[in-house]
Amino acid sequence: MSERQKIKKILVPLDGSKNSIRGLKTGVHLAKEHEASLTVVHVVHASHKKELKQKKLEEDIPPEFILYAKNLAVKNAVPFFSRILAGDPGYSIVEYSNTHNIDVIVIGARGLSALKKIFLGSVSSYVMHKSKMAVMLIK
Repeated sequence: MSERQKIKKILVPLDGSKNSIRGLKTGVHLAKEHEASLTVVHVVHASHKKELKQKKLEEDIPPEFILYAKNLAVKNAVPFFSRILAGDPGYSIVEYSNTHNIDVIVIGARGLSALKKIFLGSVSSYVMHKSKMAVMLIK
């Protein structure tokens, strides 16, 4: 990203882990500093079909950490958007960023275990290597 490019849209993938929340806080700070919008995505892995069906039954009620993200963004006067995606986490994050004109992805280095939600360590590695835009990795 050149110095002349202005950061307008920041994407933060969230899974509720400590590192993803650190990424969120960094993303909010960066968005406030650059007067950018913040989009938070949570990816439900395609193999969790039962969880997907449950989410549909709950009419897409966002997880608590997305509500936390929204409150943090509002408190800092940062425009906020959120999406719950289904599929392979790494691929879904990169695809979303490519199709929504995202300038920077701020992602935690490790997330929850694969058995709980998604394993963000491998996801962050995938995003770092496949993304066409800047990626900020948060440990």
